[in-house]
Amino acid sequence: MKRQKYIFILLVIFVLAACQKDIPEPETKAEANFEVNAVKAEQVLQVSGMESSARDPFFVRHQTKGKDVFVECIAQDVSFRKQSSKEKGKIILYINGKKKDEIHSAAFIIKGLPSGKHRIGLELVKGNSAEASLKKDFLVVIP
Repeated sequence: MKRQKYIFILLVIFVLAACQKDIPEPETKAEANFEVNAVKAEQVLQVSGMESSARDPFFVRHQTKGKDVFVECIAQDVSFRKQSSKEKGKIILYINGKKKDEIHSAAFIIKGLPSGKHRIGLELVKGNSAEASLKKDFLVVIP
């Protein structure tokens, strides 16, 4: 009987010892050894693939992942939705100067580009117009 009592006490101690809040340290611990400086918005440089949307009537942001390019467009006074009071629009996609597709959404993916440099051209067409009202070009490099 004493033996069962000792085993029970050891089991309780073992369970209680295992239930502590021993949270492991993260493997990648970022150390903040830098100085923070106040910078005015006019002093900040633009990052590749990013532009200011505040004054731009046709803002385009892109990101390359592997052989795919993710593109996001924001156009002022133009909507790509069917149920909208704004003027409807579409984007004509050009890759290396050749027309590839007509796109009816604000965000899309260009899939499977071959390795090398590619000039991506986007033309925003408002309503039923045949001409592009706004244009954007950017370069992407596929490894």
